[in-house]
Amino acid sequence: MDGRLLVGGAKVDITPPLHVPYLGFDPRQGVFEGVHDPLHARAAVFARGEASVAIVSADALGLSRDLFGPGRDFIGEVRARAAEGAGLQPEDILVAATHAHSTPETYGITRLWEREDCVEWIETLADQLAEAVRLAWRHCCEGRVSWATTTLAGMSCNRRRKDGPLDEEVTVLLAEREGAGPVLLTNFACHPVTVQVQPLVSADFPGAAMAIMERELGEGATCLFLQGAAGDINPIRGHTSDWRDVETYGLMLAGASLEAVGAARLAEACEEPVIAAASETLVVEAREAPSVEEAAAALDRAEHAEDHGVVRMARETYRLAQFGRDDIEAEVQCVRIGDVVIAGFPGELFCALGMQVKREVKAGATMIAECANGCLGYLAPREEWERGGYEVGLGAWCRVAAGGAERMVEAAGRVAGFAGRHEWRPYTRA
Repeated sequence: MDGRLLVGGAKVDITPPLHVPYLGFDPRQGVFEGVHDPLHARAAVFARGEASVAIVSADALGLSRDLFGPGRDFIGEVRARAAEGAGLQPEDILVAATHAHSTPETYGITRLWEREDCVEWIETLADQLAEAVRLAWRHCCEGRVSWATTTLAGMSCNRRRKDGPLDEEVTVLLAEREGAGPVLLTNFACHPVTVQVQPLVSADFPGAAMAIMERELGEGATCLFLQGAAGDINPIRGHTSDWRDVETYGLMLAGASLEAVGAARLAEACEEPVIAAASETLVVEAREAPSVEEAAAALDRAEHAEDHGVVRMARETYRLAQFGRDDIEAEVQCVRIGDVVIAGFPGELFCALGMQVKREVKAGATMIAECANGCLGYLAPREEWERGGYEVGLGAWCRVAAGGAERMVEAAGRVAGFAGRHEWRPYTRA
């Protein structure tokens, strides 16, 4: 390759067969009855000289690294399959989920791989995610990148406390291509729980917003949504409302994103953009939990007591115990595209920590991609552990001990430092 920037984009349908369960409340594995709107994996590739990176954004609740079961790494295999036949290294691929809740239970709270009727589909999903990257690579053509930010007020709120932190920033990275539709990355922090725990497949408001964006930006456009630090951020109406709200939130996010696209088109394009990726795999402490034997005994006692609420919580604690007490590997990855850094975290990062990353990473703009390269549950700061609540409760949705999230944030600062080998170009608007 020469010094030109090449950009590719692609979209693959990943709508599941209806027998693949979603994550319900009780029972934990719910059964879909139909499809409201399709799910997609969208991929973007950026290459210049000898450097290339890829980002995948899947309409998924999360993508647990143990999705295949013991002894296999789902993210590692997706990366390896994606790199086959493409000028990419597996470690330069970021695999993220939008965290839409009306999607299959790939988060890992239940053991999907233990269901014989889902094993083949999990393999198919891995192939589909990889195929999105390979298609994006094959569709690469010359392009230019610019970025912009705007504010989307009135759509989200801090769900734990009224005075809690709230990040209303929308950031877009726009790649305009010669003779092809644009590729766009949009970043915003808000839980896609609008139609949570209901029996229709849906990509929720991120899917609605990206569909609008692709329609408005014209034929061949590929628009990826990267979920920001939304661990404690919900839509303004809370959760589980209706399809009208899905449409409404989608319109709001698409409107703000289009405003930012306009600003990006007027901005100075990044000349000779740096394309790079780096990651650090930390070993973090698992949160305190009973042993499998202790949790099983507690579950047995609860079932004999016939208190439904106690039984349900005992089941959640038993699932957490099944992960074991060993330390946990957590990958933090940063991708640089011109003046923008994407910082990926393997879980639901709380808003305050995401805002800290944005302040500390020295870039033109920083995007947070939560539920990236795995899913370890909520990543809450220490002060939120002290407050207690659902997010830090004894369940498989919270596997990392207090202090682990801060260590990941520190790692993001180190990993983003790879960009220090290159001077940041001063950012000016045209």
